[in-house]
Amino acid sequence: MIDISVFELILKGMAIGFLAAAPTGPSGVLVIQRTLNKGRWKGFLTGLGVSISDAVYIMITMMCLSLVLRYLEDPTIAMVVKLLGCALLLIFGITTVRNNPLAASKEVKVKKDSLWQIMVTGFAVAIVNPLVVFFYMGLFAFFSLPVDDFGTSLKMQTYLFVLLGDVCWWLTLSTLINKLRNRFDLRGLWIINRVLGTILIVAAVAWCTSILLKL
Repeated sequence: MIDISVFELILKGMAIGFLAAAPTGPSGVLVIQRTLNKGRWKGFLTGLGVSISDAVYIMITMMCLSLVLRYLEDPTIAMVVKLLGCALLLIFGITTVRNNPLAASKEVKVKKDSLWQIMVTGFAVAIVNPLVVFFYMGLFAFFSLPVDDFGTSLKMQTYLFVLLGDVCWWLTLSTLINKLRNRFDLRGLWIINRVLGTILIVAAVAWCTSILLKL
């Protein structure tokens, strides 16, 4: 069983959830629109609906990792998996940089206003993107959280901290947009996407370089 401190688990778990939720696609645009049009808490509730979808995909990711990581004792397989993780981070970073929030906003239409409807629409927009599983896999590998070696308690804690990081992103986003509502423009999301995408690209390149230098 892996020996990992609670602080490290909290930090890495929340970082995974936060980074996975941060790139602004249709889900992010919907949260921003709701915040601007209906207030901070309805924007956050939309994000909470997205988090429920992410909770499903986080569980799937951890189950898939458990299957994959059983084979990592073989150095060749371990190397391939790490390089695949680099590639996934790089691809997601490039996709994030190239994402057009204005185009995504045209796809999002908000008509209903009940709290239940708000959460359901957030969930519905996010659940149709199963490819997020591969991004979670890349992040788990990048932060060196081999959940296959964790006991049941550590697995549950990891799951909850990742989900908490996800929720924290939506709370941060809705709060920030609410404070900047008089100066905010959807075009500003291009800057957010480019910054986040660049961070992911740099991290992927640095990780890949580190792996290759150890060969």
